[in-house]
Amino acid sequence: MSDDADDRDYDVGYGKPPKATRFRKGQTGNPKGRPKGAKGVQASLKRELESKITIQEGGRTLRITKAQAAAKQLMNKALTGDMRAMTMLLKQDPELYGSAVAKLEADAAVLDHAPEPVDLDILRDFLLQPEGSGEDDTIEDWEIDDWQLDEEERDDDGD
Repeated sequence: MSDDADDRDYDVGYGKPPKATRFRKGQTGNPKGRPKGAKGVQASLKRELESKITIQEGGRTLRITKAQAAAKQLMNKALTGDMRAMTMLLKQDPELYGSAVAKLEADAAVLDHAPEPVDLDILRDFLLQPEGSGEDDTIEDWEIDDWQLDEEERDDDGD
């Protein structure tokens, strides 16, 4: 080794560069670095959405942001019946989307709900009743005994 190595009062090695090649105070480790004007994708997208465009609406010229134009276009598509646009619009407002989904699920539950056995019996009796049988009674005309008689007949049949 050279004579300089003996004059040093510090170690040189991995993670310990020589003092002459170390960064000076106030000097950055990446002098070229990221250019000041360069931003990330999010910043570029935000800047693009905030830029203004000119549109024609209702016979007049408007100058609006691209974000506003996109919102108008989404709303117009939803109003024409585009289901994907409607779904995207509903998802923008979580409170509205949650209530809309709950209503759709409730409506689906009503449609999926099977009729009660009693309802099926009533429908069967009605459909099997011959036309012109003269049974034009209303429920108000029935007696309590008739209901009890029907229940006893069902019990006898083994239902």
